[in-house]
Amino acid sequence: MKISRAILTIACGTSLPLISALSTAGENYCDYDGPDIMTYKVADSFGSYDLDYYGQQDGIRGFAMATTSGNPGDMVAQWAESGDGTKSPVIAQNIYRISDSGSRFEQIGLSWLKHSFCAVSEAMCDCQSTNCDTLGIGCADTYWASLNADAEAPRSEINPTNGNYLYPFFQSPCGSSSMRGKLQVASNDLDPAQNSGSEYYIEGQYVSANTDDDWGPDEYDYNNQYNNVSWREVRFTSTTNSQPLGATQVMEPAIYGWAKNYGATVREVWTPEDDDFLGLMHVVYLVTDNGDGTWHYEYVVHNQNSHRSGGSFSVPVSDCVELTNIEFVDVDYHSCELVEEADWAVERANGMITWNTTPHDVDDATGFAFGNAVRWGTAYTFRFDADYPPSDANSVLGLWRPGPQGDQIDVGVMAPTPDCTGDCPGDLNGDGLVGVNDVLDLIAAWGGPDGDIDGDGSTNVNDLLQLIELYGNEC
Repeated sequence: MKISRAILTIACGTSLPLISALSTAGENYCDYDGPDIMTYKVADSFGSYDLDYYGQQDGIRGFAMATTSGNPGDMVAQWAESGDGTKSPVIAQNIYRISDSGSRFEQIGLSWLKHSFCAVSEAMCDCQSTNCDTLGIGCADTYWASLNADAEAPRSEINPTNGNYLYPFFQSPCGSSSMRGKLQVASNDLDPAQNSGSEYYIEGQYVSANTDDDWGPDEYDYNNQYNNVSWREVRFTSTTNSQPLGATQVMEPAIYGWAKNYGATVREVWTPEDDDFLGLMHVVYLVTDNGDGTWHYEYVVHNQNSHRSGGSFSVPVSDCVELTNIEFVDVDYHSCELVEEADWAVERANGMITWNTTPHDVDDATGFAFGNAVRWGTAYTFRFDADYPPSDANSVLGLWRPGPQGDQIDVGVMAPTPDCTGDCPGDLNGDGLVGVNDVLDLIAAWGGPDGDIDGDGSTNVNDLLQLIELYGNEC
């Protein structure tokens, strides 16, 4: 797994400090300073697998999973306050699919949020029990599937960067009791007959509320808010039944499973937020050789807890590169949450391919923005095939919601960026025409670098196939 934690620079030139409070699965998670609310277990109720099916409508299935929080810190964490729902953590449920031998990663479902109400004191790390309004030092608290199935909080009203939200919520979920607010997934995305070889990762995420100033410190005071996501691999034996494959991978989002199991590269992106907070997003990519002279480029933008969210994504592509199979994949909001469903527009210009959503625009009547941004707890996929191999390049992640220090961040990726300036691909002899003499020159250079067209440093069958496509071009 390749993970970059280098300092990223905002396009306007301001650097962000790097926060190093992240942990990965397998590390000792019982040794944190301050209070912390993390996801300790996913789809597990006291040792039993707990992912429940509730019903279907119009080809969409409704599920809910258990989640267990834990406080690995050395201070109690505020959880609830009598009569004030703004102090309770909210719980998100997500599901992802990896397909085509690992070359494709997509989020295929999400839930509304469980608005928690009480924390009990279960064993985790030498639990020091407290009352229901706090999660004690070293203690855990389980919300089994049937509790998380009653999800009433909209993601779009939560600021995941600082834990602030207003309660009661402006929006309420709609629909039948079997579907309303549930983890909703299309049947076609789960059917084993249609998804042979696919892998599924389920994910739980807690967003802890910001405490009162006079109550005491919270996890935001200790930068512990970045370890609140965990995932688990499962297998679907039908569109309604599943089985666990391994234990919960603690303190990391599911996108890291793609990196661990298939070699995708993870770039951590720190977003400048209001009041000197930082949000965390990820740009993750994998390039695979299709074996026919083309390469598949897969990019995923994941938003863990950035309130500013993602509004555009650009990848450099040289003008001489031919792109096919250009796609955008998002995840559907549901149950009447006020988020637009329109796919992002795509445009190729000025040496870049760019996808973007509706610009941020607040409705004066509600104070609410509806755009289909990469909001927290979601991952959007951008992909294409290209007739050139990858090289180092910088993508550009555009932030959706206005904020400090600019709205674009450069993120290192791999992209098809051969040098096309003053070049005529295929014109090996420089006579201004791709013709028979170039074919002869390529054959003569076979195995060496002189007939290289696709940029891989060697003259081979891929170069011959590209030359045939270019045959007859005038430079």
